[in-house]
Amino acid sequence: MLANYTGIITSFESRELLKNLTAHRGIATVPIAGKYRAIDFPLSYMINAGVKNIHVLSSKNCRSLRNHLEVSKSWGLNRKNGGLTIHSGDGTTDTELLIENFQDLLKVKNEMVVIAPTYMIANVDLEKAIQFHELSESDVTVIYKNIPNPSEHFLGCDILEFNEKNHLTRACANFLPKKNQNISLEIFLIKKSLLMSLIMSRPNNELSLKDIIYRSKNNLKIEGFEHKEYLSCLNSLSNYFRTNMDLINSNILKEIFFNEDRPIFSKIKDSIPTHYLSEEVVKNSIISNECFIEGTVINSILSRYVNIEKGATVENCIILQNCTIKSGTTLKNVIVDKNMILENTELEGNPSYPLVIQKKYNF
Repeated sequence: MLANYTGIITSFESRELLKNLTAHRGIATVPIAGKYRAIDFPLSYMINAGVKNIHVLSSKNCRSLRNHLEVSKSWGLNRKNGGLTIHSGDGTTDTELLIENFQDLLKVKNEMVVIAPTYMIANVDLEKAIQFHELSESDVTVIYKNIPNPSEHFLGCDILEFNEKNHLTRACANFLPKKNQNISLEIFLIKKSLLMSLIMSRPNNELSLKDIIYRSKNNLKIEGFEHKEYLSCLNSLSNYFRTNMDLINSNILKEIFFNEDRPIFSKIKDSIPTHYLSEEVVKNSIISNECFIEGTVINSILSRYVNIEKGATVENCIILQNCTIKSGTTLKNVIVDKNMILENTELEGNPSYPLVIQKKYNF
């Protein structure tokens, strides 16, 4: 049953959401917890559910995405038949790009499709969702999470309303301060033939896949499956910062990354362990491999190959790959993009508006 599904991951989120951080990459490849990328989450929960054919839809400018996914064996998807396929083109929506590549989807024998975005960070039990969908005999299953205060961190996300039979009755954007709302993870389970039929009969060419499905709610039986674990949405710079800070929390970290049945996979890189000198102070932080730490690191996340020199302090910071923070530098609530060298400077942002040191920025 589970092998009967093809995965479609849509990577069409606007780069404007994360501002400078996505000037040189899409949201799909922004670093999460040091060594992971946002797309690792949908890839992993699909693989954990037994999905072996996955198509990634992306806009034309997707070099960082291709670089990250070039070693498909990291996700066990290096296969002669199926595996991982990246589609990119001039299309402005995932629907347009899917239409351009219908033939690839048609030749797949699987009758069912699971669609997921890259900007929703969660470790979803997709196998349970698939079992729910098969038993419910609904046309579509959409996964959601009930959020007590959605106006805090889920502004602009899709709110779903269901009737007493769990049938979708309304889908709209979250811009009102209402409590206890069902936030859509934008993950859909649907029969391939039904999806293609909906696409071909869409009222206009600019609709995304999710909007096409939402609009069909009056004609189809769309039911909800509740995700009850951690969820975050990378739809703003403050949410990106908060998501990474959340993962420093040991309970959330264990829930996301230490689930034996649902591991999160990422691109495999061989590297040496981090080198800590005897005088360093490192507290409550996530440190990736091959860092060199002589200074102070508190409540922060360091990607690979970061050098914190003696006399430097980083607190509540995200330091991306291959950065050097030299002696005399103090950073707080700052995101430093990759390949940067900072020296003799003091920078402080706000947790709600973290300061971003953009890649290739000259001081």
